[in-house]
Amino acid sequence: MSMPMHTERAQHAMAAPQAGARGNGAATPRVRGFLASRVSPEGIAALPAALAAGSLDYPLVDRCAATGVGGQEMVHATFLFIDEQPADPAQAVILSANALVDHEDLAASEFEQAGERLWSITLLVPAGWVASYRITVHRGAGPAPWHQAADRRAIRLAADAGGPDPLNPRGSATMNGAAVSVFRGPQATANPHLAPAVPAAGHRGPSLGGWGAFEAGTQGLPPRVSHHLLQDENCGRERSVWMYRPPGSESGVQQEPTPLVIVHDGATWVNHLSFAQSLDNAINARALAPVHVMFVDSTSIPLRSAELPHTSGTTRSLARQFLPWARNNFNVRADRAGTLLTGSSFGGLAAMLGVLHYPELFGRAVAQSPSLWHTDISAQLQSLAPHVELEIQAGRYETRIAECCAQTLGALQGGDAAQRIRYQLISGGHDWAWWAPELLSALVRAFPANGH
Repeated sequence: MSMPMHTERAQHAMAAPQAGARGNGAATPRVRGFLASRVSPEGIAALPAALAAGSLDYPLVDRCAATGVGGQEMVHATFLFIDEQPADPAQAVILSANALVDHEDLAASEFEQAGERLWSITLLVPAGWVASYRITVHRGAGPAPWHQAADRRAIRLAADAGGPDPLNPRGSATMNGAAVSVFRGPQATANPHLAPAVPAAGHRGPSLGGWGAFEAGTQGLPPRVSHHLLQDENCGRERSVWMYRPPGSESGVQQEPTPLVIVHDGATWVNHLSFAQSLDNAINARALAPVHVMFVDSTSIPLRSAELPHTSGTTRSLARQFLPWARNNFNVRADRAGTLLTGSSFGGLAAMLGVLHYPELFGRAVAQSPSLWHTDISAQLQSLAPHVELEIQAGRYETRIAECCAQTLGALQGGDAAQRIRYQLISGGHDWAWWAPELLSALVRAFPANGH
């Protein structure tokens, strides 16, 4: 197996948005018999020892001559499972890669036996693919649970019920704190400042569903992160807010006010993704200018769905109450160019609503996987305020979102707003595995340490 090479991923311009591949597994076909066609039986038998010795990069990556949508370079990515329970052997094994489990074709995600106690699956994927994944094993009689489930969600939950890949040292966490493994293709841009995620201790359930609610108290918060429980006057409930202060702010010496970044779904970013440490790393490396960051709580799926995708919800709360609160209590800039909104999914839509409806307050936004299927804002984007800087990021395999982004941006072609929107189509799904590093990179672009 060839070793991965790390190169920069090409940026996708606003001028040609394309949704590309479908996100149901069919777009990344399983290549049957790939391992046996490339490696001798003796070599396959030696794989467990080679992996244990650290002499192979894993997952295994082989370049190929095929090209994907838009001329993307493709690679063969091989995942392995070594059965350590010969007394109760595995009967079926499935790869639950973000956005790629096809409920209509589960065989596209199932491993095949490659040798004694060794299972493998090879996918043909873009060289820039980034994905969180889990491996689920079925033992005993009868069909695997993912074959017994009746509807799409139940199938995905059953396929995702296992755990991280024990052979892969690269891990992360999802919105509910579940541990996942991460695959990064040879052309996926790595962010050197990203800190390791911290999965929730004892979380054994699926990585799908649920939301990372904050537990009361301030124990275990990162340095220079404070928790505030405030009454949201607009939404009529208590809301947790975390404020991150940059390195050097604790000295007591008056410094220049910093930009303010406002991040939706704050509990996940603070509790599980170690984003405060990532910010410290980027600032200390003089890549990112000192910034304050307000992480805003979304609490639960029902509240999130009711408050984030509507201007009258969290967006209004930020504009009328929480932005003034931050400016009055922390050493942050009071200008719109120094205020950036960001979020993912419904949070991405909320970030866009903020700069559309309150451009005098929020001059920048980074919208990750915005749920434009929920609200058509094409007409509003036509009159995007001239000073607003908007960056949109979407995953190629989160089909509906990528298609809606392509349609929305396509409707802007030829207009002035189109020239001021940066668009990235990333080879990934609806996935924290790329949201975290890409957000950090976007903040460096917005507020570089050198000020340019």
